[in-house]
Amino acid sequence: MRDAFVAAFSGSSWPLALLIYMLIGWAILRPSGSFWTRFCTVIGWPLEMVQRLAGATGLPYLFLLPNMVVFGLFTFAPLFINVGFSVTEGQSIQFEERTFAGTDNLSRLLSETQIDTGAENREDDKFKAAVYDTAIFVILQVPVMIVVALMTALALNREIIGRAFWRAVFFYPVMLSPVVVGFLWTLILKRQGALSQTLISWGWISEPIQWLTDPSWTMFWSVLVYTWAHLGFYMLILLAGLQAIPRDVYEAAEMDGTPAWRQLTRITIPLLAPTLLVVTVLSLIKAVQAFEELYAMNVRWISLVAYIFDTSGLRGQPTSHGLGIAAMASLLVAVVLICLSLLQVYLSSKANKP
Repeated sequence: MRDAFVAAFSGSSWPLALLIYMLIGWAILRPSGSFWTRFCTVIGWPLEMVQRLAGATGLPYLFLLPNMVVFGLFTFAPLFINVGFSVTEGQSIQFEERTFAGTDNLSRLLSETQIDTGAENREDDKFKAAVYDTAIFVILQVPVMIVVALMTALALNREIIGRAFWRAVFFYPVMLSPVVVGFLWTLILKRQGALSQTLISWGWISEPIQWLTDPSWTMFWSVLVYTWAHLGFYMLILLAGLQAIPRDVYEAAEMDGTPAWRQLTRITIPLLAPTLLVVTVLSLIKAVQAFEELYAMNVRWISLVAYIFDTSGLRGQPTSHGLGIAAMASLLVAVVLICLSLLQVYLSSKANKP
């Protein structure tokens, strides 16, 4: 062991560098106390120095700094870059090769005529169709999500056999990749998939159905799959809210002979209202951003995010104004999401006021 250790560090400057590092720490801090206390102080002398310089109140911000740097690079920087794309035009992603366009991309997105040629503008029809389809999806999916998540949370909050197991089962889809979810359901819902073959064998239908492209079914299955994939997240939030309700409130109601339905409507729902508000706003935001599962399933309708994805040229042939139009459309979606977030903050603060 000793020979291997010596051979590993022979000819290396690391032992000398480590010795110098510890001597500097010893000279600067002059640690006291037991041997292990002094040893740990010398090993971590840079943090000790930072704590002495920044104080007890400044040290937490030092630990938050790396996270804020990463957050800024991957959140705020792309946001500002996107704003730059929305007011410029051209195929290049280099700003020096793009020309300033002002609000031209907004006009290309919403006006009835093309500002470049004067012909009929079809881009606004595609954008409005995406907005309409997304609105229908949100209107259908959010109430279903809230109701199913609440019912699931109420069931899993009761004393049932294998409660922890069932909680894990309902939360498991959240941990799956959205693309995996989409392909999994595609195997079930495609024309020769498991669902059509099963229904044919039962004699319920005479020929296979393409559930994901049939206009009568595509929205239904989009809502169902998206709800299945994200149910566990909202169920967990509601379950935490239910467990925060004092048990003695229910005991007092039971002593008064209050039926279970009245306990639900008069105790559970009112006390769970702040949590339901959070779930509602979060599910609204998530539904507006729906993309991965729907894209993987190749559903018939186009969501807002899918429209932005296609228009930007990330899939298909890039166009001269596509990137700017997609950036402008994403800003409009961002404004909607910001308004929903502000609504949540306002309603939450109002609900918490005595």
